[in-house]
Amino acid sequence: MKSISIILLVLVGLLGSVCLSHEILITGKGQKSLDTLDKAALQHGEGIQLSCDVCQIGASFLEDFISKNASLSEIIKGLSDLCIASKEEQPEVCTGILNNYVPIIVDVLIQSDFKPSQLCAYFKICSVTGSSESSSISNSFDDEYRQESFIKPTMKVMEKKKQYKDLSNQEPLVTKFKGNGTIGYILQISDVHFDPDYVVGSNPNCGRPLCCRDGVGSAGPIGHYLCDIPFSTVELIFQHLATLTDQLDFIVWTGDNPPHNVWEQSQAQQELATATLAQVIQKTFPNTPVLPSLGNHEAYPADQYVLPNSQWLLDSLYTYWAPWLDADALELVKERGYYTSLIKPGLRVMSLNTLENDMINFYNLLPTYLKGPNNQSDWMINTLEQAQSNGEKVLIIGHIPCTVKSASTDDWCKMYEQVVDQFSDIIIGQLYGHTHYDQFAVFSDVATHTKPTGMNYIVPSMTTYQNHEPGYRIYEFDYSTNQIINYYQYHANITDANQSGVLDFQLTYSAKELYNMDDLSPASWTKVANEMKTNSTLFHSYFENLSSSPIKESCDQACQTKWVCQIFGITSSEFDKCYGI
Repeated sequence: MKSISIILLVLVGLLGSVCLSHEILITGKGQKSLDTLDKAALQHGEGIQLSCDVCQIGASFLEDFISKNASLSEIIKGLSDLCIASKEEQPEVCTGILNNYVPIIVDVLIQSDFKPSQLCAYFKICSVTGSSESSSISNSFDDEYRQESFIKPTMKVMEKKKQYKDLSNQEPLVTKFKGNGTIGYILQISDVHFDPDYVVGSNPNCGRPLCCRDGVGSAGPIGHYLCDIPFSTVELIFQHLATLTDQLDFIVWTGDNPPHNVWEQSQAQQELATATLAQVIQKTFPNTPVLPSLGNHEAYPADQYVLPNSQWLLDSLYTYWAPWLDADALELVKERGYYTSLIKPGLRVMSLNTLENDMINFYNLLPTYLKGPNNQSDWMINTLEQAQSNGEKVLIIGHIPCTVKSASTDDWCKMYEQVVDQFSDIIIGQLYGHTHYDQFAVFSDVATHTKPTGMNYIVPSMTTYQNHEPGYRIYEFDYSTNQIINYYQYHANITDANQSGVLDFQLTYSAKELYNMDDLSPASWTKVANEMKTNSTLFHSYFENLSSSPIKESCDQACQTKWVCQIFGITSSEFDKCYGI
């Protein structure tokens, strides 16, 4: 994804952090301290990948600005000039993104113990020592996504722990199941990213992070693979989903509602995107429970979340999620952006606020990160302990999963991995989105990484942005055992839809059939993942569905190894170990 491409050209260029999850190149032009960039441009052509050297140059610019007590306007102007001179983004994109993000980054750096030069390691571009030796693998894997062990400066925050509510008397959300016998079905939708400003016949290659909004071009009436989907397509999608109403016991909605126009967004636009989708979902499924989660794009600016600054976001979720959640859950949403609800006696859901797992959330660099009285990890453990005592199984839902591809943070994922390990007997599955890819990740015990402990299902996006067919997933669930026993992945072909005017979703595959599995236990998924290391036929069954793209790419042995290691790479160190680094 190429959407917040300029952020690190401020910090790391401010271009660097965004490169972690938004595939970009930068060019080498500018002042005398950009000599290294000029050399790289001469050696590699005008467009070059963000390297450790380039990152450190960008960081040195920011450090110099701060040391001279430059004003925010001076910093923004200097970095905007550098961004515009690079000609990699259009001027309005440079200034828009820098105006949104520079005040946050400077404020965080002032409050924290970080120096700009350290951030190149934090954002997985340089090794801890500042060398580029560790970034070669990441640059060859989607131009990024690798993190050396990087320990943030020591931070001490002593707070009294919060007292949590007794969950034993919660009323279940689902009072009547629609399936026959003990088998039911769950719908998951994620990463809709609809664009209300999509214009049919627009240019899909406009030179901005998001196009299909003006000009003359080939953007079709249903959508285009380089753009977010128009709202009219959202309506078509939900007209189709409405035909499933009689089969669905509940719906999991794992976030990311606004489009990718990150340089020109506003708080009001972000709220409107969530409000609009909530209305569509409620209208389509008036009598079906919905379990929502918060995505990183709901924030403004995108990915940036800290309290009390982001209270507006939680207040809006409290309003728009109110039709589906009880008073206790809504109270937690308003306080922290996460919640737990009882689906039925013996089955609980935990919806996490994974903005704490967002590497591009600069507020996660503050000393209060993962600390304090409202610590989400403490709440997770307390909720799981109560569920264990009450004889409940737990389904975890969230947006940003722990994979290298998702630009997650190692601090969060190490904590999360320990929680999954500790409560592996009651956690029955984890449903996530965010990467826009059809992935899965297997968890193992933290002591030896030999015993399967958990399974994370990562669904592909509903948006077409960056070459994906829109998709949704149906899970088959056995309520007698409280286990996911299969899932069915559906996609629609946008090329065909643009030609026919009909958006036709077809079954792409069934998990059990595609991978020849007896069950969907963590042990069975671990077996499949291990076989993929050497069985190219099995791996390509996975790879062919990975991006759900109309563009069919080849994948050699090195590519195969990297994607398999994504399955095991809950943290960057585990990815490195799998990859043999």
